[in-house]
Amino acid sequence: MEEVKNHKRKVGLPPGTILYTGKEESKCDVKVDVYSFDDKGIEKKSLNYSDDISFIKTNNKFNWVNITGVHNVEIIEKVGELFNIDSLILEDLANVNQMVKIEDRGSYLFIVLKSIEMVERKIIYDQVSFILVGKVLITFQENSKDIFASIKKRLETPNSKIVKRGIRYLSYAIIDNLFDNYFEIIDSINGKVGTMEYNILKKFKEEYLEEILYLKREALGLKKITYSMREINLKFFNEEVLNYFGKDLKNYFRDLYDHITSICSSVDSLTSDSSELLQIYYTTVNNNMNSVMKILTIISTIFIPLSFLTGLYGMNFKHMPELENPNGYFYTLGVMLLIIVIMIIYFKKKKWW
Repeated sequence: MEEVKNHKRKVGLPPGTILYTGKEESKCDVKVDVYSFDDKGIEKKSLNYSDDISFIKTNNKFNWVNITGVHNVEIIEKVGELFNIDSLILEDLANVNQMVKIEDRGSYLFIVLKSIEMVERKIIYDQVSFILVGKVLITFQENSKDIFASIKKRLETPNSKIVKRGIRYLSYAIIDNLFDNYFEIIDSINGKVGTMEYNILKKFKEEYLEEILYLKREALGLKKITYSMREINLKFFNEEVLNYFGKDLKNYFRDLYDHITSICSSVDSLTSDSSELLQIYYTTVNNNMNSVMKILTIISTIFIPLSFLTGLYGMNFKHMPELENPNGYFYTLGVMLLIIVIMIIYFKKKKWW
């Protein structure tokens, strides 16, 4: 519903209008981290969105600019002006509801992917956009979570492979890191599915239905994203796109494709398992209902002959000799009890109870 509302805000606006479409609570402080490096070393700068970043075009180094907070129009416009970025691309940077994609714009490459994390049992997707232009990589992320922490650590390690191989390899490493995070989330959801299956079979509760539907919904959401990521991954092998990274990285992207294929396979299994979980739930509900009906049927069956006896002695005939017996009442109760015992033994022998 929130996504629909945000899209409605764009209705009637001309193409290329920069408008943030995310949730208000997703807004965070804008940060600009710049990593400049070459074979002599690496330098990091943390800037404000209003600071000048034009030095990245003239310092003759590889530069990675990571911008956090795409709700800020000023920083997006500044990047657009500095690198002559198409207004439609700038619009996409602030539109966090974009599907994943790759666009070759001649002088630069534009990529949109989705990062993923688990927050309080819920999968959160955040948009991560890339602009690769010459020796500069600019990444835009929606929230303040440091999703590139492991990449930054590798970058700052002495004799780093990333520093030696330059901005193109850094771009690949970031993309690969985003894909690797999917494995952790899928493993986490798989664990929840396994636990839920055990709970249903061993300690069933009707409240489990809501959790099962949640797991199924998350699995379907994962499937939608991962399959689109796999389709996008194929574009890395296009001649035009591969030129931005260098043909020496072709084998790395082939390995990346193997990763995303494995992710899709895992998500398929997860989707299937979550659907089977729902079937197990309903089967368990039916079995429990059948057990209840079985007990009620047995009880009703046992009382049929007892009802016959009570009905027989309630007919008020004048000549019923056993009614004259002082112990007739107790004899009748004894017969009733004997009938109950015999019927229970019979049901047990037939394994009906």
